[in-house]
Amino acid sequence: MDVEEKLDLMKTMFNPKNVALMGATSKMGKIGSLVGMSLLSCGFKKKIFPINPSPNYQGKKILGFDVYSSLDKCPEQIDLVGIVVPPNAVVDSVKQAIENDIKTAAIITAGFGEVKSDERQNENKELVKVAEKGGLIFVGPNSMGFYSSEDTTSPLHLGFGFMLPNPGNISIVSQSGTMGTILCNALQRIRYFVSSGNEASLTLEDYLQYYAQDEETKTIALFAEGLRAGKRFKEICTEMTKKKPVLFLKAGITKTGARAANSHTGSIAGSLDIYKSVFKQTGVIFADQIMEFIYLIKGAHFLLPLPDHDPLRAGIISGGGGFVVHLTDLCEKHGINVVDLQTEPNGPKLIEDISEHLPFYWSHNNPVDMVATNNPNAYQNVMKLMLDSDCFDIIFTMTSATFHERIKMLKPVNESGKIMKEMMMSRRGDMINQIVDSEIKLAQSQLTKKLIYVSLTPNLGNPLYDKYDENQVMVFGGNFETAAIVLRKLHDYQTFISRSSS
Repeated sequence: MDVEEKLDLMKTMFNPKNVALMGATSKMGKIGSLVGMSLLSCGFKKKIFPINPSPNYQGKKILGFDVYSSLDKCPEQIDLVGIVVPPNAVVDSVKQAIENDIKTAAIITAGFGEVKSDERQNENKELVKVAEKGGLIFVGPNSMGFYSSEDTTSPLHLGFGFMLPNPGNISIVSQSGTMGTILCNALQRIRYFVSSGNEASLTLEDYLQYYAQDEETKTIALFAEGLRAGKRFKEICTEMTKKKPVLFLKAGITKTGARAANSHTGSIAGSLDIYKSVFKQTGVIFADQIMEFIYLIKGAHFLLPLPDHDPLRAGIISGGGGFVVHLTDLCEKHGINVVDLQTEPNGPKLIEDISEHLPFYWSHNNPVDMVATNNPNAYQNVMKLMLDSDCFDIIFTMTSATFHERIKMLKPVNESGKIMKEMMMSRRGDMINQIVDSEIKLAQSQLTKKLIYVSLTPNLGNPLYDKYDENQVMVFGGNFETAAIVLRKLHDYQTFISRSSS
């Protein structure tokens, strides 16, 4: 089957009119039950046909749907079948699908190319042969399934990862289902997610090409242990990165990691230097570790395009002197210029204006330490001056919303301490929503600059940050250095694309 035929069938796979589930069961905790629950919990509103040949299920329902003993008993033509049966029954299930003119499937079952026994390798070859002869494409095997919000009124999650994303514009391919689930939960607004598994039929390159053609996909994230078709990958990315950013996290970069990758999905990991060379030539943005990867994806989605000044000129403002000095070091380390207002053409005037709002002993330069001023309007006034100034491209500041989180961490040793903590919690707690709303509004009001919030409180799994994400306002939580790294890599990508297009 050629690429164009695959891509055409993938349209049906990602937006089917119905789904059959072979291996469906009502036994809670079984994969066949979890997949069915995932279909419903993500909002799939189209028809579902549970398939189970056991006499115990005849005339019964699973998750409210009539159970059928085989695909040919379904009352209408099936678009997509999920296969969650024992390994030795997978090939027969695929044959049954082909006999019923079904062209797309997701094979959740493991135990094929990743297992090095002759028996399982031969079974994998038979699976591929049968599917290709029958004109059927499939996700997997050894997959946690996939998610599609192509139909935003009826999102599809044919898989068993614990995730509840909302329709969005970020598309993901992950050769690890667990890693992909983490990404979906961290990013939330998802167009497509595929746990590609062993890629015996559809490969990472197929999904990548499909995403490239999809107008609603704005950002692409790839987690991979190895590539099946490096030349094709390079060709796709060379054209695609000019239109939308591609982020890549590579696993299996050490000798031991490569061995683990081979046993996980059967991937041949390959040299990291070769991958980095390809990324450099094509504009793919490479992440060094998972949290950086998540922030790079968010940053690409929320912050691009960045101001085109090279290097980026940063302003830093905060109520903590140690914080601004530390962030200054990190910015300089990663090639971001923390502007010296003493030498900037309009810097002295900005210093003069800021001095009207701060005590005489403030630093009189950037970064701006608010020196614990008791002027309640000082921060707002100084921030406005910095945002209005032409000295900066980006402004870093610490979000005030997480102060409440830090108060929660206090462990009073006596009654007075408890009273103080309760007082601070109640006073600050009433203000949290107002602070969040005001910070979001301020960031969204900027047309030429990027206002970036940082925090010591980690983002992942913290509902405090949900509203920022929903409004595409960038908050880096937990590690200040990640903010500098992400800005540098996004700026490098933008510079590469600009030069490639000129």
